[in-house]
Amino acid sequence: MNAFVIVVGISLCAGNSPISGVTARATSEQVRKLFGAENLVSDSGLTDSGRGDGSRFLAVNGYTDGGCMWHSGYVAHGGDENAIVEFDLGRVHTVGEFHVWNHNANPGRGFREVSVTISDDGKTWRSLDQRFDFAEASGRPDYTGERYRFEPAIRARRLRFHCDSTHRAGGQRELAGLGKVRFFEAAAGSPSISPADRPSGDLPTGSGVVDLSAPPYSAKGDGVVDDAPALQRAIDDFQGAHKVLHLPRGVYRLSKPLKLKPGKGYGYNNIRGAGVDRTTLRLDDGILADPAKPRAVLSLAFNGREDGSGVHADWFNNNISDLTIDAGRNNPGAIGLQYYSNNVGALRNVRIRSADGRGRIGLDLGYADQNGPCLIKGIEIEGFAQGMSTGATVNSQTLEHVKIRGATEIGWENGGQCIAIRGLDVESGGVGFRSKFGVVALIEARFKRTGSGTASAAIETSETLFARDIAVEGYARAIANSRKSGTPTPDAAGPKVEEWVSTPALTLGGDVAARSLRLPIRETPEPALPPLADWVDIRRHRSIDDPDDSAALARAIDAGARVVYFPSGGKYLFGEPVVLGGKLERIVGFAAEVGGTKGPGKWITAEGAGKTLVIEGLRGDIFIEHRAKRELVVRDVQGVSGALVGGGELFLENVTADWDFASGNVWARQFNNEREGTHVRNAGAKLWILGYKTERGGTLIETTKGGSTELLGGLSYTTTQGKLAPMFISEDADVSYVFGEVCYSGDPFTRIIEERRGGRVLRLDRGEAPLRPSFLQGSELPLFVGRK
Repeated sequence: MNAFVIVVGISLCAGNSPISGVTARATSEQVRKLFGAENLVSDSGLTDSGRGDGSRFLAVNGYTDGGCMWHSGYVAHGGDENAIVEFDLGRVHTVGEFHVWNHNANPGRGFREVSVTISDDGKTWRSLDQRFDFAEASGRPDYTGERYRFEPAIRARRLRFHCDSTHRAGGQRELAGLGKVRFFEAAAGSPSISPADRPSGDLPTGSGVVDLSAPPYSAKGDGVVDDAPALQRAIDDFQGAHKVLHLPRGVYRLSKPLKLKPGKGYGYNNIRGAGVDRTTLRLDDGILADPAKPRAVLSLAFNGREDGSGVHADWFNNNISDLTIDAGRNNPGAIGLQYYSNNVGALRNVRIRSADGRGRIGLDLGYADQNGPCLIKGIEIEGFAQGMSTGATVNSQTLEHVKIRGATEIGWENGGQCIAIRGLDVESGGVGFRSKFGVVALIEARFKRTGSGTASAAIETSETLFARDIAVEGYARAIANSRKSGTPTPDAAGPKVEEWVSTPALTLGGDVAARSLRLPIRETPEPALPPLADWVDIRRHRSIDDPDDSAALARAIDAGARVVYFPSGGKYLFGEPVVLGGKLERIVGFAAEVGGTKGPGKWITAEGAGKTLVIEGLRGDIFIEHRAKRELVVRDVQGVSGALVGGGELFLENVTADWDFASGNVWARQFNNEREGTHVRNAGAKLWILGYKTERGGTLIETTKGGSTELLGGLSYTTTQGKLAPMFISEDADVSYVFGEVCYSGDPFTRIIEERRGGRVLRLDRGEAPLRPSFLQGSELPLFVGRK
């Protein structure tokens, strides 16, 4: 699919200093004869309105056979899902305003959300931070269009309009169109920006992130003005819109709590501060004074009804990061944060505090059913009666590096979830961690009793717990085990616990030591962010002749980009493989969508200047083949799948997709895989997983060719065909699993383990591993160990 060029003189329309001599280019060569871009700058279909103000009507006589409008053509027939229109003003102009007549023959096809890039030479493009929401055309013959203003004015020769959504239901871009566009000179001396201006501020130019300190929200963040109305308005406007809401440095005073609406938008909400010491949401004192009616300072809601009924697990990809939530003083009914996400979603680098230590719950993950899987990482909670709460029976949660201080009653209570925890640090006046119900893997934890609390054990467990590397101080016992079924293990005395399981570990064969593998653990690398001057918008390198974004990404890498970013709101398609090498250090998506034109798009890692390559913040259908020896970090992605084939090191963090591993080392945190059939194949790698959640039938992990797999916590939500395969298969491999199962379909796994060792096939079937409570129908692995 090639672009085309039309040179047409532009007629003047209402307003001062209209720009004439504009030419138009657009995508879709295959459909140009029917839907030509010349219509955008011609007078075809325009008539004087007769109102005496110079305004014009745009007729509704369509877009074919000499019609007066343009559109991109159907995607299925050669159109471009990323419709782009380019205007050449003939020379550099300072443009202050433009007038748009949207697609009037079929208003649903009209551009809605529009990003703008500008250029002088047609090769180097700059993205504007300002985005536009074009009004839908009326569909009547008296349609006069709308006027929009650049703030500030732009000084450039060329402009591109990128269609991020249309007025079709759901914003689909299968077919996108415009009627007419006219540009107008700015007043002499107007402030302006040009393609050559360098970016400034905290975010790259044109990222599509919504700055809540800017109009129309204009949150002050001065700790004095009440910012609750502005922030709630922004939340309402963008709920479910796949946008990132940014709170710059400041203290945002709240006269009332903030909340999302249950059941609106299937999730996809992102709130990002400038850092825990830079951005604070602070509730006024005395707002939540009734402990019998607790409410959250910020609640992420759930997919269901306002009354809490009808909850279902379709509340995806919700993210909060880099801020502090302050519940104020004299608010004993305050819950700091209610957080919820399914499949993928992260609460990361957040501090939650009650200024006078009287808050009710710091972090509530159990306020609605079916929360998770999701990642909670780098969280500090201070000054609540209860530090954390988790509950219900699906869909599991993964937590790493959580610190709780000043919990007067209990550090954390779990009422049913399967949880994977690493790096828990609790100081509490009561029990540090109580799991009344659920399968829990807890490693590298510290508990200290403070105040005059009477709790005798740091940890209390009633169902299943695997504990490793635990240190306690001020408690008579480390772990109290009140499990009733099976053969409960005696309490652990402490103050150090190297490894403990609530029921005896499982093996197949007496020659296997019943101890977890203890594969080496590495933190997910956090390389320093390059300066904004080294960040490149992928749209900067796209030619209007390109059928998709493959060449644009390759050009950006060839040009030496250290960071390539994908602005939110857009969809970026890849029809050809792209090699990720050169100086590239990061691919950053601001909740952007990616995909392929011929099945999944394909990216291939290569050696580069940096030790680590990070790919983050994307959703869609991309397959990454990790061939390079350098580290690859893939995090906060939905649907981005791949394979480790080159023997390098791979870090998966908060990922929902299909991945296989042939060699090398893998550290996966909050890994969700719902593939039918064999979910994960480990054919020779060292695979460490903290929190693994699956659905559907088929083997969940197959480990072969001398590979090693250590699984610490998670859940099989067995929804289909549990009888078809063993849950886990290993062949001449080292494995250890801590895992739980829930099944409400009556078809749980009947074979839990199949181990092929030294020519023998050994099996562990349902009933030979502990069963969970009958209403859950599933099995559990408090600890299973298999060896070569």
